[in-house]
Amino acid sequence: MQEPSPFPEPVQPPVQVAEPDGATLTFLFSDIEGSTRLEQAIGTRAYGVVRERHRVLLREAFAACGGEEQGTEGDSFFVIFRSARGAIAAALAAQRSLAAEPWPDGAPIHVRMGVHSGEARTEAGSLVGIDINRAARIAAAAHGGQVLVSGATRSLVRDEALEGISFRDLGSHRLKDLDEPERLYQLVADGLRSEFPPAKTVGARPNNLPTQLTSFVGREAERAAVGSLLAGHRLVTLTGPGGTGKTRLSLEVAAGVVDDFPDGVYFVPLDAVRDPGLVPSQIAASLGLAETGSRAARDLVVDWLARKTVLLVLDNFEQVVEAAPAVADLLRSVPGLKLVVTSRAALRISGEHEYPVPGLPSPPDLAGLSALERAQLPVADREVEAGGLAVYESVRLFIERATAVKPDFQVTNDNAPAVAAICARLRGMPLAIELAAARVKLLSPDAILARLTHQLATLGGGSRDLPERQQTLRGAIAWSYDILDAGDRRLLERLSVFRAGIDLEAAEAVCGPAEEIDRDVIDGLGELADQSLLRVIDGTEVRFQMLESIREFAAEMLTARGEAEAVRARFGAWFLGLAEQARPMLAGPDQRRWLDRLELEHDNLRAALDRAVAAEDAETAIGLAFALWRFWQMRGHLFEARRRLDAMAAAAWSRRSPVLRARLMEALGGVCWWQADVPSMRVAYEEAVGLWRADGDRTELANALYNYSFCFTMPANPREAPGNTDPDGIGLASLGEALDLYRALGDERGQANVLWGMGNKQYFSTDPGAGVAAMTEALEIYRRVGDRTMEAWTLHMLGSAKLRLGDTETSRGLFGAALRLFHESGDASGLTMVFDDMASQAAYDGDPERAARLWGAARSLTASTGAGLASHVDQFLDQFLRPTAQAMLSPEEVTRLASEGAAMTIDQVVAYALGGGEAGPDA
Repeated sequence: MQEPSPFPEPVQPPVQVAEPDGATLTFLFSDIEGSTRLEQAIGTRAYGVVRERHRVLLREAFAACGGEEQGTEGDSFFVIFRSARGAIAAALAAQRSLAAEPWPDGAPIHVRMGVHSGEARTEAGSLVGIDINRAARIAAAAHGGQVLVSGATRSLVRDEALEGISFRDLGSHRLKDLDEPERLYQLVADGLRSEFPPAKTVGARPNNLPTQLTSFVGREAERAAVGSLLAGHRLVTLTGPGGTGKTRLSLEVAAGVVDDFPDGVYFVPLDAVRDPGLVPSQIAASLGLAETGSRAARDLVVDWLARKTVLLVLDNFEQVVEAAPAVADLLRSVPGLKLVVTSRAALRISGEHEYPVPGLPSPPDLAGLSALERAQLPVADREVEAGGLAVYESVRLFIERATAVKPDFQVTNDNAPAVAAICARLRGMPLAIELAAARVKLLSPDAILARLTHQLATLGGGSRDLPERQQTLRGAIAWSYDILDAGDRRLLERLSVFRAGIDLEAAEAVCGPAEEIDRDVIDGLGELADQSLLRVIDGTEVRFQMLESIREFAAEMLTARGEAEAVRARFGAWFLGLAEQARPMLAGPDQRRWLDRLELEHDNLRAALDRAVAAEDAETAIGLAFALWRFWQMRGHLFEARRRLDAMAAAAWSRRSPVLRARLMEALGGVCWWQADVPSMRVAYEEAVGLWRADGDRTELANALYNYSFCFTMPANPREAPGNTDPDGIGLASLGEALDLYRALGDERGQANVLWGMGNKQYFSTDPGAGVAAMTEALEIYRRVGDRTMEAWTLHMLGSAKLRLGDTETSRGLFGAALRLFHESGDASGLTMVFDDMASQAAYDGDPERAARLWGAARSLTASTGAGLASHVDQFLDQFLRPTAQAMLSPEEVTRLASEGAAMTIDQVVAYALGGGEAGPDA
């Protein structure tokens, strides 16, 4: 039985976002000192009770003095006050309440507080500003039970009567991450402890940490992780490509642990050092040691560090990595020494603990997701709005740096999608985001995003006081490129042709052979990953990824070497082969794996297609389009498919080969069918029939005739009622000729296709049951030959026929079987149609609420995939089925329930449709 809490239940007030309107505010930060040690000492459950009581006491004090809570995380508070006097009174009342509280034995609570006054602004639903950062730094400098106050706040209350309160001047202190020193005062009053150790500021311990002129945004998790590694180990190496913020993170970590190193924390810049033998001399210089006489720098450093507890930060170690043994020697010789190293490659010495520095968390790039992937997102993540972006550190960094150059810059719902896409496409790389934000002075976020195709040119012009390698993205990457050996440079250049991930087999085929680049490709990939120029992607198979900025630089080098055309031709040939290998597999039992493989390689396939079109390489361009169009249809890329196919069809080069032209027309006709553009479909399919008839290939002609017959299955206008769409019998004659050809060829799958086509024509006539026999026969063949795609579509059509005939029990089972197959393969077009089917089923079953939700899900997926075919069926069902459900619901109820269905993810809709899930996005 759970013991009752000795404290009342805490009340969680709603977080208020202040509207600062230019007024001076006073900010108060607090947190519990030594909370982790306390939790370990008394146990997590007991600590949770104590922490909640502390929250109650602080909230009572803050509210009584006019405080407006802005944020609470763990044991910390961020509260604003409209007056400095109110903030001081609140801090005093809170500390007195904490001191008077009868805490359980062994669980005293000591809270440190910092108070500062200044200005702030609202961005993306949160308060931001340098004065907020300053208040947080002041709180971090305090000890438990102590209230530190800035000079700005002290000046605001100087002339007010504050009975029983005084301020002790602690002098000027340097706060970490802030350029100007701050004069600090300690609040002194009855009931408060008055004596404390020196404030925990950067200058309290010997150090040479450089002052940073910009605020440090985010990285709380990274700082904690590196700090934890450093607490348990003596050598921690931060690795990552140029621009990921390794140096800045190392300085933040160092500033945060100065109290742990009484003899000092020292920064050792190595960016100007090229000779590994000079590293000990550079360390000596950073420690302020002068080399004299014949004593080696190494001995001088070891003697000075002996019996001291010191942290050294060795920055930019990659170009002197041969000095790693000297670092190991130093650690062995000085027991009290710890090291943080930043490098694009690990040192690979005993005792090293590597920490790869990730990019800042960024919003998803919605433009890069397929319709199916977007539909799998929670509804709140399917659109980008300003209020939801503040949770991403990369966006907060962009806003912080943008307002530094354009103070009136704000993220709005209009520019939020562009800001999110900028941060996503730069993969959260701090240097790149800062350089992009600097462009806000002249360009809108949308204009910056449009120019990110050429990142190296767009992201330049950094601060002149930074090292040259940090002033532009090009400088950061060139720094890494220059220290590679010749073979690795050449491999990096060739890898630039990949636009998505890189697998081992493709890399060897495109970038090899080893004799050409004087480097084994597999070994080279590992070396480039060690140098942080490639990133290993987590997954079941080894796969690498290159940052876009690095890819652009390497592509320039490939062109300069004169190898671009040849390597791109290999790249196109490889991915054409992959697409052709995948095409027949998209209907079989392994279809999901192949669809997922093509989705994984989609950006590479796009790149190969774009290059082939630009080069008027019809064999590669049309070969890729023909092999991929089914993938585009099944995964919801119909808008892109139509745009690409229309452009190729209009190009003169696409007519040079009749065979290739016929394949292009088949792909275009198929996409037009799925977009319900019957007139365009007929033009394309008629041309394909004529070309194959002239060519004499009976198999291809039979398939073309089968495709052509669908031009006479449905009306050209989705709003027209279904009727006799083949008055001259052209469609039926085409199916008859195709069936004769397939029988002569002994092609069983082809015969099944024709039977399915005949069943469709009969279904959309006035007699829905007329097509059941033909489709049932087709279903048996599809199952026999293992065509799971057509098996699912036949189940869908049979279910629709049975439903129209009133056999609802049979239709329910057929729809369920079709839904499982489409869900298993990830076929977005099929899912759309079956959601519609099951909505109609629900209407017939007298369940209008389920029907409305499923209609909403179908309409949402239709809108994102670009599938217009559903509009034909939708119109048909409107006439025959939906009035049954609409008569039971008001228009407002239909709209509400449909919105609930649209908000569900694909998996949630499937579970709901099959009867195993509850309705709603939160189910």
